Amino acid sequence: MAGTEVVPPNPAEETGKRRCACVIAHPQTEAERARAQAALDNGLATNDAHGVLVACMQLLQPCPARYEVVAR
Repeated sequence: MAGTEVVPPNPAEETGKRRCACVIAHPQTEAERARAQAALDNGLATNDAHGVLVACMQLLQPCPARYEVVAR
């Protein structure tokens, strides 16, 4: 399926970033977000309820890796 191929992460981009450790992995880059959006669009077009559910969970759930820890 076009747009859903697994692309190995670029180590240069990963330096200093916290990765998502959630059960349903959330996109951390614009490319990952675009792939999740394409999967959602495909699931909607093909009436794939499970594909829609997983894509929505990837795109909509709050992820602790997205927020920086603030020292007080």
